[in-house]
Amino acid sequence: MDRRLLIGSLVVLMSAGCGSSSQKATDTKSESKRAASQAGSPSAGQAGSQASGTAAQGTAAQGAQAGAGQVAQGSQQAAQGLAQVMQGLQQMSKNTAKPVDSDDLKTLMPDIPGWTKGDVHGEMVSMGFAQSNAKAKYTKGDSTLELEITDSTANQLLLAPMMMMLSSGYEEKSDDGYTKAVQIAGFPGFEEWEKGAKHAQATAVVNNRFIVQANAHSVDSTDAARKAVEAVNLTKLAGLKEK
Repeated sequence: MDRRLLIGSLVVLMSAGCGSSSQKATDTKSESKRAASQAGSPSAGQAGSQASGTAAQGTAAQGAQAGAGQVAQGSQQAAQGLAQVMQGLQQMSKNTAKPVDSDDLKTLMPDIPGWTKGDVHGEMVSMGFAQSNAKAKYTKGDSTLELEITDSTANQLLLAPMMMMLSSGYEEKSDDGYTKAVQIAGFPGFEEWEKGAKHAQATAVVNNRFIVQANAHSVDSTDAARKAVEAVNLTKLAGLKEK
């Protein structure tokens, strides 16, 4: 919800609540005056009843104020979260590094023994920061494999969460498979296996910049995905620079 709309609604609600309490207090005061004029001074029972009513109104007012405070605090926290997101987007836009040409990445797409390589495609993408990548698809009987090399231009907003998980030795395991941090050809990466889907994924992060990822389908283990990433000349990739 828009913060200004939320604050405006709170102001209206609080104003309405204050007006209602003021009107009730005025009505109560008028009733007391009429009762006093008709029967002299109020009895002890009437005074006690009025005191109880006043106390109840005070408790209700305190509850309303506490509720309004909690809503205002939640609105403030939401605004702070939005500000952090905007700051992150601004950091992304300040990344002026140029990506390696996609044609250079295409030359690194390897021939994998036992697999038939299809066409290799490359593209350059800009969405606040620039990226380039190259993709190729391989087939082997009923099995397929997609290999992708991406130049992230060392954008730390994208790489930092991944590198944090890698450095912490992330591992997740279930009856159907696992995901874990591994070393691939000397570079940090991830390995994922889904037994039911017969899907494997291997990812390597090269020189804190390039991401090499293979997805293998209809396979019996992670070997195909891992070997596809290892087939890329990762050392040469690490030395590539924008022209």
